[in-house]
Amino acid sequence: MKNVGSVGEGTFKLIRRSATDLIAEKGYEAMNLRQLAERVGITSGSMYYYIVSKQALLCGLIREVMEDMLDAANEFVLNDQTVTSRLESFIRLHIQFHLDRRNDVLIASTELRSLDARNLGSIIKLRNKYEAILNHIVRKGGDDGVFHCNDTKLATLAILSMLTGVATGYWPVRRLDREQLFTGYIDLTYKLLGVTDRKLGEPTSIPIQNLAEYSRRHRAIGFGATPRR
Repeated sequence: MKNVGSVGEGTFKLIRRSATDLIAEKGYEAMNLRQLAERVGITSGSMYYYIVSKQALLCGLIREVMEDMLDAANEFVLNDQTVTSRLESFIRLHIQFHLDRRNDVLIASTELRSLDARNLGSIIKLRNKYEAILNHIVRKGGDDGVFHCNDTKLATLAILSMLTGVATGYWPVRRLDREQLFTGYIDLTYKLLGVTDRKLGEPTSIPIQNLAEYSRRHRAIGFGATPRR
């Protein structure tokens, strides 16, 4: 067995990374904690110092990515002054997050079906908070006469569905670089919102950065157990 694990927080983080990759590769139902222990380099029995159950592991992984997306939206989107700059920042953030943390968001999207009723309810609340940020932007733009759509809720869901698809439909080796991808999706979103007379591609406050390790929360990932010190 590989001696790559270490007691404490380092092992906790390694479990997170390894579990994310393993579930993305095999699916939640097909993976097990024994396989995860082998990847991390600890015994199967030791795994329970960090994880109460397989279900707690999945919920912890999905909760983390949703909380990080909410934190990033609060940091990079809500500080913009105009409704159009907020919309463009949201688009950039959502695309960057889904490219830089592809496996994280893949699990958060495809493995909701594997959560039990209690855990699913808690995750849905976080998803609704994230959706509400975009919904507020679209509604504010409509109230200001900038956007023109008959159904704010439907427009919000359509935009999210379109942007989320980039995680499975786009690879860096394809014909568009990231900036072209951002501009293209901003253009499509404005058209969906009935905007035809706006100059696109204006600068926004969100930096072009890698969000692979983004997290504002200085907290251990919650898998239902406290890591050993």
